[in-house]
Amino acid sequence: MQTIQRRLFSTFVGVILALMLIQLLNLGGGLQAQAASHDPANSGQQVQSGSPNCSPCYYFFGSNHSWMYTATNDWYQHQGNWCGIANIRAIQVYDWLYYNGGAPKWDNSQEAIHNRLNSITSPWGPGGGYVKTNISRDFGTDPHAIAYGAWYGTPMSTSSQPYWFHNWIYRTSSRTATYDFGTDFGRNTVSHNDPISVTIDGAYHSFVVDGVWATSDPSSPGATIGSIDTWDPWLNHANTSVDGTHPYNQYQNQVWSMTDWITNRVLWGQPYNTSNGSDPEPDTPNHYYVPPFPGGYTHHWNTYYVTIEQDYISNSTTSYDYAIDQNGHLAPHN
Repeated sequence: MQTIQRRLFSTFVGVILALMLIQLLNLGGGLQAQAASHDPANSGQQVQSGSPNCSPCYYFFGSNHSWMYTATNDWYQHQGNWCGIANIRAIQVYDWLYYNGGAPKWDNSQEAIHNRLNSITSPWGPGGGYVKTNISRDFGTDPHAIAYGAWYGTPMSTSSQPYWFHNWIYRTSSRTATYDFGTDFGRNTVSHNDPISVTIDGAYHSFVVDGVWATSDPSSPGATIGSIDTWDPWLNHANTSVDGTHPYNQYQNQVWSMTDWITNRVLWGQPYNTSNGSDPEPDTPNHYYVPPFPGGYTHHWNTYYVTIEQDYISNSTTSYDYAIDQNGHLAPHN
């Protein structure tokens, strides 16, 4: 009888502790939905809802969480305008872990990446911005510079796993653009579940997105995306920021609902824009990107949704210098 009583008491204590833990997680501002470790080849095994009878149920499809934690180990961004540089480093480290099982074989610090972005220009010349690889007068790193940075530091692709990097410009709604980049994650993805860099807050900042929570594989038709898994370079692993503020995520790795993602103006509630003067359109000496563009388009990045993604578009025919539209075609240019 005493043994039974002890077992009942232990069970009761266990239930109370479990309820307390659930309550703490629910107070964590999205932690209950954070991605656990996943093999990229076996994504989609974790249910977002705590109930096995959830309807609908959302599953995580995306990058390996433990590798992402390693890839962001030097965050936060070391300078106030280095979000793109921090994103480049995270993507590079992740890819070295995935493709080579180790660390990059050269200096991969944020400072070294900054120096490399200042060591080369585009075929059309520098845009006069913060680094020479910018094709605009951007106060930080523009999408061209981030695409180049993501490309130069990653391991060589193979015939069995080919990949390259490009700046993608979605001339659609934020919801449609999210579903488009959502196809980067899952079993049929063209990017091997590689994390991507996403411009947010009208291009004033950028996140790394490492996956989505969906009802089924988002790389196949029919999935409903419920939320976006984000990593904010403004924060470190202790969720401390470069200046003590939290203008974007409260947690370095935070899950945003689709509704928040497409309506909150610091996320994708607004497209890339030049209204703050910090993220202008391209402006290179050889005037490669100058409107009016073919097809009647009047902008390059401005008014659209912009990412830097790993893809199958070969650099031998379409280098990282070129931007790609939502249909996988060259973005309009002169």
